[in-house]
Amino acid sequence: MIANRVCFNCGSSSFVSDRSLGGKMVCSKCGSSAFKNKSSSFLKSKKFVFLAIAIAIFIIVI
Repeated sequence: MIANRVCFNCGSSSFVSDRSLGGKMVCSKCGSSAFKNKSSSFLKSKKFVFLAIAIAIFIIVI
């Protein structure tokens, strides 16, 4: 479950449990406790947008 999360600030995927915060997970590089989930669908949708733009440009050129 932790492997699917990345730090919101620096993008790192390495976390440690901070004992002074009651075991709360924090980023080991920047110390932030803000995380976001990795999203493979974002990369797929990004590729889809670029493909659609490339096809549109190709149609306009022809």
